Amino acid sequence: MLFALIGMVCIILLTYYASKWYAKRMGPIAGGKHIKVVDRLVVSKTGSLLIVDISGSQYLLGVSDQNVQILMQLEQSIPLASSQERGDGLKGLMGVDGFRNFSDALKKWKGVD
Repeated sequence: MLFALIGMVCIILLTYYASKWYAKRMGPIAGGKHIKVVDRLVVSKTGSLLIVDISGSQYLLGVSDQNVQILMQLEQSIPLASSQERGDGLKGLMGVDGFRNFSDALKKWKGVD
């Protein structure tokens, strides 16, 4: 019984360290060199609107668990937050400035000034 318990602890530790090594090797999941999520707004349980920057061009995307659709290309680019300003990445997406930028983009899309 003691041998089985020690074996389980060893397997758990081995799995933990192997997953840490693999995560370092694969790099960050959410970041890319040429594609960045500028802002995101959840509109339903499975749907959200995203402003995505792809090599300097920004697009408004409608995303659900079934579909991803480009709604429009933004004429005026929203400035990207620096990594220091974003912190762990959530501040840039969920901050007050992010929602103001998103509402400006939605107003422009609807034609309201």
